[in-house]
Amino acid sequence: MSQLPRHRTVAEVMTRRVHVASPSTPFKTLVRLIEENRVSAIPIVDQAGKPVGIVSEADLLVKERRRDLQADSNLFQLRKHRHERAKAGALLASELMSSPVITASTETTLADAARLMHERNIKRLVVVDARGRIAGIVTRSDLLQVFLRTDEDLLSDVVDRVIPAVLGGGSENVLVGVLSNVITLSGRVDRRSDAEILGRLAEDVDGVVGVDNQLAYAWDDLVRAPAAR
Repeated sequence: MSQLPRHRTVAEVMTRRVHVASPSTPFKTLVRLIEENRVSAIPIVDQAGKPVGIVSEADLLVKERRRDLQADSNLFQLRKHRHERAKAGALLASELMSSPVITASTETTLADAARLMHERNIKRLVVVDARGRIAGIVTRSDLLQVFLRTDEDLLSDVVDRVIPAVLGGGSENVLVGVLSNVITLSGRVDRRSDAEILGRLAEDVDGVVGVDNQLAYAWDDLVRAPAAR
């Protein structure tokens, strides 16, 4: 039986060469690391190489607002910006970093990584290996790379894997078209359930933007027969 296309993982798109710092790294060194390496954040790791936090450009820019934060005498605003005021006076990475850091394993699929980043409203994920040590970093733009797969590549996945996995040898009546990563399914299958399963599985292929399911079917196996009186 044909196997479905595999889902790509963050290990395939992440940046492996990651610039890191320790909790004792000074503020100025963090700025230099971000500027010289053209990155937007620096993971903070312990002596074992395990991530304990992350410092972003936004964390560093709070320093520019320290006068405004310190001058605010409004009690409500003082409570609201307490965390920012602490960061504004920070000198070391341990005082600046967001912790605990949100991580993903190297086996996390791109879809799961995208879901986690959306749910936690973050721009990047630190990737860790099986020992919990930093293995890379993945950003939103890294996750979008999967949509650069060619139409030919997607066509091959659907024709050679998805359709045979559902229909076995009876796939000659299904036609597949791909344009700009949008799949069009047409032709005829025996059952409505087959048509719907094919549509869902085609949409689940990494890099597919959408599916136009025009498949006809011989009989509707999803409609229950009326109960006998």
